[in-house]
Amino acid sequence: MNVYLSENGDQLPSDVVLKWVGRSDLTPVPRSIEFTAKLIDGVQEKLKVGASIWSGRENLRYEVVKTDRAPPLGQVQGKSQQQAMKVTALLHRCASVARPLNGAVILSNTTLGAIYRACGAFMPVGSDFAVPRFTCFKGKEPSYALAQVLQEEGAALVLRNGSISAMRLTDMAKQAPVSDIGQVDSSAKIESEFLQLQDIPSYYSVDDTAAIVTGQMGQARRVAFLARADSRQLRNVSCVLVRNKTVDSTICQQIQAGDVLRVAGENLIVITAAHAFESLEGAQESRSRLWLGSVVNAQ
Repeated sequence: MNVYLSENGDQLPSDVVLKWVGRSDLTPVPRSIEFTAKLIDGVQEKLKVGASIWSGRENLRYEVVKTDRAPPLGQVQGKSQQQAMKVTALLHRCASVARPLNGAVILSNTTLGAIYRACGAFMPVGSDFAVPRFTCFKGKEPSYALAQVLQEEGAALVLRNGSISAMRLTDMAKQAPVSDIGQVDSSAKIESEFLQLQDIPSYYSVDDTAAIVTGQMGQARRVAFLARADSRQLRNVSCVLVRNKTVDSTICQQIQAGDVLRVAGENLIVITAAHAFESLEGAQESRSRLWLGSVVNAQ
């Protein structure tokens, strides 16, 4: 539950931070945090929108993008009523890709890392790959267009040890499990081929000769058009992660999005990991929630 106002110190006292949640995701902004802090000793001035904080197990730098001051807590300290403020912050080096662009970014024959930098992110991308074309118009958030590029390659962004890399979903699924939850599966579970056939379409496109190019068309499922895509991209875009299990656990901050867990003998990918600490009447509670899924390739 550490929150620092500078990289090397100036920590918010633990009794000031009432609740802290850190999230790890397989998205263009792979880390975010939310916490609630008491408004004492000038805390509100230090946590303004745009301020930098350092937090989490990896002590990464985040940018405050939202504050939400709550009504008084009903407690009095000295002559002042106590209030708290919720703070939302995004990983600093990637936060720009979540903002609308001030000018269009249109690139061809480039790489994912180059696109990331052109959209304002400061973090280099390892295991980079070529991208034939990329378009994101002024006023649009590039995170959506980046997610589409990743989907067309059947890949996701993974942040580990402070470095980000693009990893194909099929390679992600082949990783060795970092933990074995046990032989009894008591997780919350969703299973529906009916929904998958509606939510994961088969794709088709048109090539330079006006001929129809198709991806996987084996099953009777929804069909969608993808402009200027080749057969490889059409196959990749139907290879997706499907969330089907949710696991509540004791705190396990070492588990992050992109890791593989074994649940009752089945290997599953961590899509989102949320780790929480909360102060309740002087005692601190901690817990984690993991959203797990598997790779589904439309046939």
